Amino acid sequence: MAISHPQARESRHEPVIALVTEDVFSVMTEHDTIGYIHKVGSVFVALSGDVLSHSVEVGQSLTWDQALKMVRNHAH
Repeated sequence: MAISHPQARESRHEPVIALVTEDVFSVMTEHDTIGYIHKVGSVFVALSGDVLSHSVEVGQSLTWDQALKMVRNHAH
């Protein structure tokens, strides 16, 4: 299931957000998975990488928007 988060519109190239598990979301471009956001309690953990099990934490935030920016800034 792919959903577009209403606050994910930072540019013309809006990421696609897909629910992986009840607390993990993948962040994708038109062609690639660029990272994940894991909601842990009230914290959003930003992960960079195309495979969840090999993704690297790039930051933590109390807001969805900031976590999404962290993932997008670390995309290759």
